[in-house]
Amino acid sequence: MVSIAEARAGDQVAFETLIRPLIHPAYRLAYAMLRRREAAEDAVQESVLKAWRGIGRLHPETESIRPWFLTIVANECRSVRRARWWNVLPLTQGRSAGFNEQRLAEKTDLRQSIDRLSHHDRLLLYLYYWLDLPLDEIAQAMGITTQATKGRLYRAVGRLRQRLMPEEMDNK
Repeated sequence: MVSIAEARAGDQVAFETLIRPLIHPAYRLAYAMLRRREAAEDAVQESVLKAWRGIGRLHPETESIRPWFLTIVANECRSVRRARWWNVLPLTQGRSAGFNEQRLAEKTDLRQSIDRLSHHDRLLLYLYYWLDLPLDEIAQAMGITTQATKGRLYRAVGRLRQRLMPEEMDNK
């Protein structure tokens, strides 16, 4: 079993062993935030480099590097989004035989509704629903208490629901 202390001491093999299982969740987070495969891959690669450079500054009593590393990934994605002054729209693919207009419309509505949420709401939803992180790790990654995380998640889901079904929310 590799310890965080070994990685903090500069053991590259220990660092790689700790970071390797986090690459896929980091990519999923980066892709959810950036929506481009190449940009997500670059953000994760840059995040691994930043994590390697910063592992020595990690608190000695840290039990898991996952929240710390995912925070680095989220911050890198924010930097990429701020620096990107233009957006390339991908070419639409030809419709396959199994193309489903309704499914595409629903997926588009969900994506657009999520995009209209604040950055903090989107990050919270991605960490909880897409990466399936426990509330305490999300709280640690966001620098807030677990109780605050629960409240913010509840309100973020409510705001998303309101964007997806405004007419139903008005009738309540």
